[in-house]
Amino acid sequence: KDYFFKLAHQLCDEYDVLCFEDLSMKAMQMMWGRIVADYAFTTFLEIVQYVALQRGKQVVLIDRWYPSSKTCSCCGAIKAELSLQDRVFKCDSCGVVLARDHNAALNIKRVGASTLSET
Repeated sequence: KDYFFKLAHQLCDEYDVLCFEDLSMKAMQMMWGRIVADYAFTTFLEIVQYVALQRGKQVVLIDRWYPSSKTCSCCGAIKAELSLQDRVFKCDSCGVVLARDHNAALNIKRVGASTLSET
């Protein structure tokens, strides 16, 4: 937990707004069993939210059903199929090629920013 607090403080030092996908670890554990039995992400997210609140920073949670991995961060096209084994995102519409997690992170950032502009 100490590492989580240090990382949360570092993130809050560097950013005013933090965007995360609202993952349901309990649902994932039911589906995948022991693979996600470690609730470390949930604990980390709770710590980030606590530190952010104390420091006047904002945490934006993106709906877990938003297809962040399947959506092209360049053109917005959504892939019909993308398995967990696919570690590289290749857009069929614009041809962009990105690491799957990088593509998803860009989408989460964009959706989080658009949420802020709506308020």
